[in-house]
Amino acid sequence: MKRRDLFGLAAASTLALAAGTASAADWPDGPIQVIVPFGAGGDTDFNARLLSKYLEPALGSSMPVVNITGAGGTIAARQVMDADPDGQTVLFFNTSFLASTASGMADFSFEDFDMVGIAAEEPGAVISVAGDAPWASMQDLIDASKADPGSIDLTANTGATTYLIGSQLNAAGAEFNFVDVGGASGRLTAILGGNVDVSQNPIGQVLPYAENGELKILATMAAERTDVLPDVPTLRELGYDIELQLEYFYLFPKGVDPEVIDSFAAAIQQVVEGDAAYADEIYKAYYQKPHWLDRDAANARLRDVLSVMEKVEF
Repeated sequence: MKRRDLFGLAAASTLALAAGTASAADWPDGPIQVIVPFGAGGDTDFNARLLSKYLEPALGSSMPVVNITGAGGTIAARQVMDADPDGQTVLFFNTSFLASTASGMADFSFEDFDMVGIAAEEPGAVISVAGDAPWASMQDLIDASKADPGSIDLTANTGATTYLIGSQLNAAGAEFNFVDVGGASGRLTAILGGNVDVSQNPIGQVLPYAENGELKILATMAAERTDVLPDVPTLRELGYDIELQLEYFYLFPKGVDPEVIDSFAAAIQQVVEGDAAYADEIYKAYYQKPHWLDRDAANARLRDVLSVMEKVEF
């Protein structure tokens, strides 16, 4: 190779590095659009909006949340996956994305994106029924479903974690009929309106209605009993090998400048681990506690959960 060609290559490499550094230094270049794959009013939407509220002053940019529903969140995920990798569009999803992959609803996974980190975790969803329902316990409910297969409706979003839980319960002997009524807010509306018999929802959504007698909470899906519901057993306690606590994470399209990802992750970590007002708000709304896993830890966690889900018959 001629000497001038070597100089040309070196100059090109220097320019490329400089351009990459400049793009990271200039980020964010306008609003950062946060795509939420569920409707407004649910737990994922809440976490996305609250984090945006605290991240906007830290990043010096607005972070509008856009709700794009359908197909268990895969429509929104696909839109972000195909977006320009300029750091101005980010997906805010939860563990149900893994169920979409494991069930075959999505032909792609979280590894087709650039992970930023896991920014929040629910304290464990609950299984609830109407306050005047005839079932006083989870065992009563399971026995009733066996006695009349398909007669008891359970909220279960096709290809999502609610469908996973329903499938695991049926595999353990229950005989529920699955009804897809959308995200968490849709499931709450359905159970309160008497349109379904059993629903799966975050604690924060259900607790006010349990306290006034409109709903009864029969079990939680958390690893351990929560201090908010000390008398409510976990599914695992009741003999079912079922446990799930949703984690919420940010994903960029593939190809975003690593320095941009690091800057965004650092801002999120500072809010999650260092802002007492943020911690207070998530506890009051959903009984959550601050939870942060960086990119490597988040990827490892999601790979482990996906490997478990892939063994389930959807």
